[in-house]
Amino acid sequence: MTGPGSAPAAGAAPWLVADIGATHARFAEAGDGGLVGPPLLLRTGDFATQEALLARVLEWSGAGRPDAACLAIAGPVENGRGRITNGSLTFDTGVLSAALGCPVHLINDFQALARGLPELGELRRIGGGQPADGGLKAVLGPGSGLGMSMLMPLDGGWRVLPSEGGHADLAPGNPLEMELLGILEGGRGHVCWEDVLSGPGLVRLYQAVGRLWGGEVEPVAPEWITARGITAEEPICHQTLEVFCGLLGSAAGNLALTTWATGGVYLGGGILPAMADFLADSPLRRRFEERGAMSARFREVPLYLILDPAPGLVGARAWLADLASA
Repeated sequence: MTGPGSAPAAGAAPWLVADIGATHARFAEAGDGGLVGPPLLLRTGDFATQEALLARVLEWSGAGRPDAACLAIAGPVENGRGRITNGSLTFDTGVLSAALGCPVHLINDFQALARGLPELGELRRIGGGQPADGGLKAVLGPGSGLGMSMLMPLDGGWRVLPSEGGHADLAPGNPLEMELLGILEGGRGHVCWEDVLSGPGLVRLYQAVGRLWGGEVEPVAPEWITARGITAEEPICHQTLEVFCGLLGSAAGNLALTTWATGGVYLGGGILPAMADFLADSPLRRRFEERGAMSARFREVPLYLILDPAPGLVGARAWLADLASA
């Protein structure tokens, strides 16, 4: 058997792939032909250690040890170690390899999502034209946090470029957003994109909009805000979603401009699919295109909403397939 960190053998199956966020952890078996069978969905918070989580996964698989594994986690990974940014679980490839009895590759969840972009089948385009041939692709998405990553064509394959751009300074785009930033700064000091473009961020934004309207609103679930904002049943929720989409458009446009992502910008994460129609009619696309002297160029860049049910698992499988063919 190859050692930890080695590439899997071509054609080996099954592989184990995972997409582990602060709220949910998804696992699936896979081979070089794709995912095998339905994934396992677990609540991340139910497990205190990586060993406990893997023990449950091995119990589920019941098919012996995998030949190789790729675990994508919602946090930065350095030197084979990582931690869920908005959670408590830590991961170490040495411990993981010993527990699984196979080589383990630990990557950021948006690295996996970026690598899976060319293999995704369920996408909704929100404006723009056709992606530029050979253009870099960028992906960002709100969930428990705000992930970002890029995918660059390289030598007939792909190279993933990691990012923690969700922690960059929030940039308001109009007077309303400047007022909201002042309210948010009063409670947090530094405010980054993730502080509003995430599940917890949507709640913060809702509370800030409520204060702007002259009152205090109780913290509620992000799903509550989304459901009532889409239908305009609750006006504060509706304005919160309008602001959320405008800021998301600005964040996506800034990422596209900074990386020259003419191959398209993709929107992922767990929040957006439930508001697909709202996104298409929101300020999202207009704010994406407002790039000053570069606006004309970025009117042609497509935005895609990812609707695949398990894009992180698709990307983690593609990561192992790349290693197998290297």
